[in-house]
Amino acid sequence: MNSHTTLRRRITSVTAAAAVLLAAGCSLPARENSATGTSVSTPAPTSRGMQVIVPPVSPTTSGSSAATSSGSAPSSGSSGSTSSSSGAAGSGSAPPSSSTTASAPASTPDPAPVDGLSVTAEDRARAVAAVKKMTVAQRAGTVLMGNSGKVIGTSDVADLGLGGVILMGSNGILDGTTNGEPAEVAALTAGLRDQVDPTMSGFPLLIGTDQEFGVVTRLKNGFTRFPAAFDYTGADPATAVAMVRKASAVAGSEMLAVGINVDFAPVSDLLNDDAAAHDGSSAIGDRSYGSDPSLTGKMVAAAVEGYQSAGVAATLKHFPGIGGIATDTHEALPTLDLSCAQWNDGDSVPIRAGVKAGAALAMTGHVLMPAVGATETPASMSSVMVSDLLRGKGADGCTGLGFAGVSVTDSFEMAPIVDNYDSGEAAWRALAAGEDLVLMPADPTAARDGIVAAVADGSLDGARLTDAAVQVMSLRAALGRMKVPDISTVNSAAHQAVAAEVNSAIGR
Repeated sequence: MNSHTTLRRRITSVTAAAAVLLAAGCSLPARENSATGTSVSTPAPTSRGMQVIVPPVSPTTSGSSAATSSGSAPSSGSSGSTSSSSGAAGSGSAPPSSSTTASAPASTPDPAPVDGLSVTAEDRARAVAAVKKMTVAQRAGTVLMGNSGKVIGTSDVADLGLGGVILMGSNGILDGTTNGEPAEVAALTAGLRDQVDPTMSGFPLLIGTDQEFGVVTRLKNGFTRFPAAFDYTGADPATAVAMVRKASAVAGSEMLAVGINVDFAPVSDLLNDDAAAHDGSSAIGDRSYGSDPSLTGKMVAAAVEGYQSAGVAATLKHFPGIGGIATDTHEALPTLDLSCAQWNDGDSVPIRAGVKAGAALAMTGHVLMPAVGATETPASMSSVMVSDLLRGKGADGCTGLGFAGVSVTDSFEMAPIVDNYDSGEAAWRALAAGEDLVLMPADPTAARDGIVAAVADGSLDGARLTDAAVQVMSLRAALGRMKVPDISTVNSAAHQAVAAEVNSAIGR
């Protein structure tokens, strides 16, 4: 590990953009947390989080496409509950917190459903209005995304006001299902959505999964299967890019049809060479689109466009790039030992392409990067990494990405986090660094309470928490406008034909 002087930087609260405030028509005074007595200012909406409008890519589908909001249950014919999701609080339950309950956001008519995901000024204005009415504890819950293995069968979504749930496959099959088939998944997601307060209509729960295809495929039984990322590299470049876009659009439509609105894909990590896909020198391997920065970037961008054309939020992972690292970040904290020149010309290129394509989320990995002074704190909790390099103009010769969407941590159940921080400290430190969404806190209740306590004692700027909550709620508002396909399109003959076309085109 190279020795560098650690740059100690403090996260500054995000300033409001006056033009967007005027567009939103909101006046946002300071709000007192009645439990802690601290005054928490609510910043005006900023331009951060505005996304490029991704034009729809029209996958071939069969069956009708139901023009329903993604806040509604998919048409599965199920009751909207599962045998593994029991004891849930009623949908009208407010999240208990260490602060008193604020007045609930006023219910507003859901906007007309549309194709293609983008976060608009109207989405952001609605998010600001909703967050303004939240207590500190409710805002804290909003920026947490729980692990399905711990959340399913509980009332945590309602009790903690979680902003989302990631569906994992703890035993090889999606948690909360018997076989992981489409109707089961649709019932599972409906049960989770049922815990969201009805006054939050139009702000659907973020329900995500890792549907990369290849070795990381959560939706297996009864879903259309596509090649792993690296499989596209053997094809003509233009063909490969086109097929990635087409496959991602179909995959996105199937996810949305069963109630999943966030895909933690595509992998934007760059390999050192193509051999690394299979020789063990990369912990990412064939989850990557390859070792050519430009072509990998084009395929990453195509995947983003495909998923989001179908109404599913795409996630770039794992910033700042871990494709050249053999260490598994689930188990240890590795170092990305690149100069800024190397990073600018290599690992950053695919991520930058995904940002330009309008990716809704970017996931930060648990990795050190000495080139910008991040020698002690993982990227997921480092302000120089999140605020300067991911969001800003850069640091120390490394050119920033200017990302404006939702920044999400990698899992906070991984060893680099749980071995060094308790859930409360990890959560508030990630937010202070500039993260908007904490993924899979080991103890969601402790994470929520730790954030509230940090705001109370000044460790975490209340305005930073508010901005993060607005970011998350803006994305939820945008997702609430998406059209949900009928479940009959999942694994349909038309989708199977697309998969056959993709496999043939890339020589599989």
